[in-house]
Amino acid sequence: MSLNHVIVLSAVMRTTLSTAIRQSTWAVMALEALHLVGLTLLGGPAVIVALGAVRPAGLRGLSVSTLTAALLPVLWIGLSLMAVSGTLIAISMPFKYYANSAFRWKMLLLLLAVTATLALLRADWSMRQRGLALTALLLWFAVGFSGRLIGFL
Repeated sequence: MSLNHVIVLSAVMRTTLSTAIRQSTWAVMALEALHLVGLTLLGGPAVIVALGAVRPAGLRGLSVSTLTAALLPVLWIGLSLMAVSGTLIAISMPFKYYANSAFRWKMLLLLLAVTATLALLRADWSMRQRGLALTALLLWFAVGFSGRLIGFL
């Protein structure tokens, strides 16, 4: 870790918001609960759309475009909740997350999962869509798994 990184992380750690979250007896737990609600709202629609994309007939007769139209608002709400709560959790303990390899893997996998899901939402039915669906499912499970590892590494 370079001196510049230490200076930036120290400055983040000393902000009023970071200190308030860190010193609160309930804030981190509440943010983690909100993060899990966001994960559910994001991951649920992503899994449903991916499962619908794996089958040529869609899921229970609903096409991928119909599933996407219905679930996209929920997916965006989940992503927003996760981004806000995750950012607040990370700024409360910046040194812990910056140095954690599981956190770095989670961020990379999250970027790939969101990219795969967005590509899936825009894809026409084809073998490419089926491959994207399976890739997105795998990536979402990997994001969840790496998120669980953060506390252990």
